[in-house]
Amino acid sequence: MAEPRMKIPPALRRTGQFARDLFTNPYFLGGLAGLILTGGLVYLLVDAWLMPAYTRQDVAVVVPDVRYYPVDEAERILARHELQVEHEVQRFNPNVEPDVVVDQQPPPNTPVKPGRRVYLTINSGTVPTVQVPGVEGLSLREARNRMMAAGLPVKEVRPDSIPSPAPNTVTRQQPPPGELVPQGTGVILWYSTGLGQAYVAVPDVTGQTIEEARQHLLAYRLRSVVLGTTDSTGVLVEKQSPAPGTRVREGFEVRLFVQEE
Repeated sequence: MAEPRMKIPPALRRTGQFARDLFTNPYFLGGLAGLILTGGLVYLLVDAWLMPAYTRQDVAVVVPDVRYYPVDEAERILARHELQVEHEVQRFNPNVEPDVVVDQQPPPNTPVKPGRRVYLTINSGTVPTVQVPGVEGLSLREARNRMMAAGLPVKEVRPDSIPSPAPNTVTRQQPPPGELVPQGTGVILWYSTGLGQAYVAVPDVTGQTIEEARQHLLAYRLRSVVLGTTDSTGVLVEKQSPAPGTRVREGFEVRLFVQEE
């Protein structure tokens, strides 16, 4: 027995017939083709002419070399090339006149778009000052690195005439720690050659100020280390170790204990 055929609703039959009629209508197909062609032409026009004209995609300028020009003249040159200018942090170059361009970014002869920003580094014309770092007790290598990082070259290294316990460590420096000096100032470092061979008796420095005690011990070719305070100005020595009269090798460090407030 044959299965009954499913009845198609009249509304659906009308919709299908409308679609068949529409897609067989030559006027509709012609209009659709024209619309697609027009859209493609508009896309090509925008992509090939309007967008490049707006973004100036094919236009480039070559960054001129304005290094060692006065900053005002460098700005005029860059403006003629349709480039903007931004000043970088100034730095000092002793071989260049003040207010002269010493560097630029992008570099000369770089092709860029018009309106690109060019960063200029200007010579300040004044020597910056830096605080001398304290390097006493450090190895010579570490002391050199810290001075170099501060912009202070080590111009001379000397063996200290007074022995010290740790060989090849810095015992003195000039300029002293904390002093403000022009960047590039040369620094002298003294280093330890180790304890001496001769023996001396430790003098009595109790009751003296820290500075007096230090100088007194140095006269005996002895070093000192202060315990109990970070500010030794005007502070008196309460006790010392080793005790007065103890014989030690030259360069030995005498510990100084300050009076409690």
